[in-house]
Order: sequence, then structure tokens, then C-alpha cells
Amino acid sequence: MVTKPRGTVLIVEDEEDLRFILTAHLSAADFDVLEADDGVKAIEMAVERQPDVIIMDIGLPVVDGITATRTLKADPRTMRIPIIMLTARSGTTNIVKGLDAGAQEYLPKPFDVAELLARVHTVHRLAAATKDLDRLNTQLEAEVDVKTKRLRVLYEFMRDLNHADSRDQIFDLLIRCVEQASNAGRISLFMADPTGEHLVCERAVGIDASSFDPIRMKDHKGITGQVIRSGKTLSARTYGVGAGRDRDYVQDVFLSTPLVSTSLSTREGVIGIINVTEKSDDSPFSEEQIDCIRSVADATAIALDNVDRQDRLQESVRVLVQTVGNLAEYRDEETTLHLERVTRMARILAEELQREGPYGQQITDGFVQILVHAAPMHDIGKVGIPDDILTKPGKLTEEEFQIMKTHTDIGRRVLSRAMDASGRVPLLEMCVDIAHCHHEKFDGTGYPRRMAGQDIPIAARIIALVDAYDAITSRRRYKDALSHEEAVQIIRDEAGHHFDPAFTEAFLRIADRFDKVRARYDESPEALDAVPA
Repeated sequence: MVTKPRGTVLIVEDEEDLRFILTAHLSAADFDVLEADDGVKAIEMAVERQPDVIIMDIGLPVVDGITATRTLKADPRTMRIPIIMLTARSGTTNIVKGLDAGAQEYLPKPFDVAELLARVHTVHRLAAATKDLDRLNTQLEAEVDVKTKRLRVLYEFMRDLNHADSRDQIFDLLIRCVEQASNAGRISLFMADPTGEHLVCERAVGIDASSFDPIRMKDHKGITGQVIRSGKTLSARTYGVGAGRDRDYVQDVFLSTPLVSTSLSTREGVIGIINVTEKSDDSPFSEEQIDCIRSVADATAIALDNVDRQDRLQESVRVLVQTVGNLAEYRDEETTLHLERVTRMARILAEELQREGPYGQQITDGFVQILVHAAPMHDIGKVGIPDDILTKPGKLTEEEFQIMKTHTDIGRRVLSRAMDASGRVPLLEMCVDIAHCHHEKFDGTGYPRRMAGQDIPIAARIIALVDAYDAITSRRRYKDALSHEEAVQIIRDEAGHHFDPAFTEAFLRIADRFDKVRARYDESPEALDAVPA
């Protein structure tokens, strides 16, 4: 039976007889033995062969033992190899020099071979323990790096998830996080369709999403069906048959190794499935990776449920705002389509300001969407104006006009109370800005607070221009409608006075679109008479 050697010992000794004796004893003690007779050879052999222990004589030719020891201890490749120094010289000076050079042990000649072997065993065990510790430290550092990276991925996922406001954003975040955390080559995300009867592939990595047919949720077989029915996470080293990088997914069997499949579930039940497979190294998913995928799926399900609820709430609020906004208009039969025109024109102007001009960074897609919902509330305060003033057929007196102007403060107070009850809601905040400030003028001569320039909220500045255009081109009891061309000229002349110059420039670029809205939603008697019965 061949015994595995304890380790390798390099003997550096210029006396051939002593080398022979040491080699014989070390070989009998189950060590592999290397030999060198000068310091230069010792350094070269130590770098190349990486022995476990070096026995180094001080008095060597070419390069002495102390110099060779210093050289080995200065080299990262050999600095951890323990060295036992031998010398025929007496006195403590050599002992101090040898230990200072980096030797672990020191023996004067002549020495007892048994004592030398005992010291070799001691330093070898210590060196082996040090290597094991280094290996464990390296392994631990690698594991810490992996865990730290995964925690960073999860942190970034949760951070971004908190700011995601659409299903598409959430899907993209989920796929990116799972891809980074699992090193998987294939990921597929299936979500329930509006009917709740089928799962449809929404995202796929490493495979064409269009290759998947809708999956029936109630009677589906295979892993996906098991996950749907149980709501649990399933993992497998191999499922089905057909290993190989060129294998395909089929509807009934998820062919791959390894595999994790888990559900996205809410209180209403399973809303989706995510399948993760084909790790870059083909190793099974670790428990930590499976837990990570599960946690990410749970967080995604909660985020999707919140977005759906928020969308339903926003739609309810939008309908409510639209309805409440119509209240003031319904009291005036001459302005029945005023809100429709203002809303459409506000979108046109806002999108143009977003496309070109100094406000592109502030006017986002979300801003435009909220503006469209908030625009009908600009005159909500008119519900508090007496009928004899609101519907007066002629020009208002100065006293009546002062009462009419209070509709901006009435609107602010009513909407602010709603905000006090509901907390910070962007839609309500913009409704307050518009209702309160849409009669302010850029030069500070407007009402109710004589605000000027950038102090006037952007949304209010947009509605101010749009509302003015519609008022100019619409017939009222106290005035006739002016033409589109006349309205354009008035707004051009009021740049820097009534209106923000940048807003006026944007309006002039798309004024023809305002005219089309005006013509489409014209409520003058002539326009109504032209409509076929």
C-alpha cells in the first residue's frame, strides 16, 4: 500500500554526507525530499517546487543561508514556507541574524537527528494549519463577496421597486435582479391575463417570448401547473429528459437543469410564475439563491398588487375630479364643452413644452398625465359664486368682479381640505395649484396673490394660457367669439406680461392644433346647426 507523503522538505546543505543522512531520515518519516547545495539553487527550487519546509544551512557557497532566507521571505511566492536554520558557528549573533532573517527554528551543529525531525514535524503542522486557515479565509472572503454582491443587488432592487409606478418597470426590475442574483441564462416570467384564465409570457431571457403559447392556469401540467396549484417554490436538478444547450422549452415540461420555478402570489391567489434555469456553471441553485428568487418574487407580487390598486384608485379619483370639475360648468349652459377643450389643449401645450424649451426636465410624462386629470378643476371654485353673478348676461360691475375673483381662493380652500384628509397626493396638489393660481400673470399683475414669473406653478401657467385662448375664441353672454388668428395675436402680444414667454413660443409652434380642437368642440349655435340631425 502506497502511503501518501506527509509533505515536501527542501534540504539546502553543501555537505553531501549530511544531505544524504537527512534525506534518508526524512524519507523514512514519509516526506518527499528535495536537495540543493547552494543558496541560488535553493531559491530557484523553492520558487518552482513550493516545498512545505526548508532546512537551510547558514554557511553555503555562492549565496549564504541568511541572505537566501531574506530573499525567500521577501518573495510573496515563498514567504510563508517555514525555514529551519543549521550552522556550525557558535554564539548568539548567528542565531539572532537567522531569526531576524525570518527563520522559524534554529539548530546548531552537531545536532540530534531526532530533534531535527521533531522540529520539522512541528513547523510542518503549523504551516499546514496556516495554509488551511488561509484557504478558509479565501473561501470565506469569496462567500462574503458573493453575499455582499447579492445583498447589493437586492438593495438596489428594493430601492428601485419603491419608485416603480408601472407594471412594465416592475417586470424589468424583477428580471434584472433575478439575472444578477442567480447567474441564470434563461428566465421566463408569465403573468395572468385580464380574464385570470391564462398565463401569458411577459418577459424572457435566453429564449423568444413569442414561442410560448398562453398557459391555462386551471389544468396545466408539469412544473408550472404544480407551482400554480401549490403556490410554492419548486427546484430541481433535472426535470424530464433532453439535457443540452440546444434543448427547447415545451408547454408541458420545463426541460433544463438546474431549475427554480416560483409563483407570484397575492391575497387573491397566483398572479404569475417565474422560471429560472441554466446557470452559467451548470451547478444546482443554492438554498440562498432559491430564497433570494422567492423573496424577489414576493416583493414583486406586492408591488404589482399595489400598482394595480393605485391605478384603480387613480382612475376613481380621475373620474371623481372630472365629475366635480363639471359642476361649475353645468351651472353655465354656454360653457358645456369648455372643460373638454381646456383639457385637450393643456395636453398639447404641455407635450410641446416637454419636447422643446427650458422646461423639458420638469415636464415629465407623469406630469402631463396628472395635468390632464387636474385641468378640469381649474374653475371648481365657481361653485361658491352666486348665480346672479356667475350667469349674468352682461359685463360685471367692479364689485361683482371682485366677488368673481374669489373663486380662486374658494377652489384652494375646498381642495386643500381634501388634501388635509388624504395626505400628499400629486393629483390633488396640482389641482390646488391650478385652481388657486391660473389667473396669476407672469408680470405679477394677476390675482389672487399677484405672484410673478417662476413663483407661479408651471401647471397654473399652462392652464392660464389655455384658458385665455378658449375664453377669447368662445362666445359668452357678454361678448362675441374672436377668431383663432385674433387669439394668436393677443397671446403673442401678452408674452412676458400675462404669459410666460417660453410658453407663448411653444403655443405659437402648435397654435394650429389649438384651432383644430376649437373647431372640433365648437359649441356655437352656428356649429351646432351645421351638425346633421
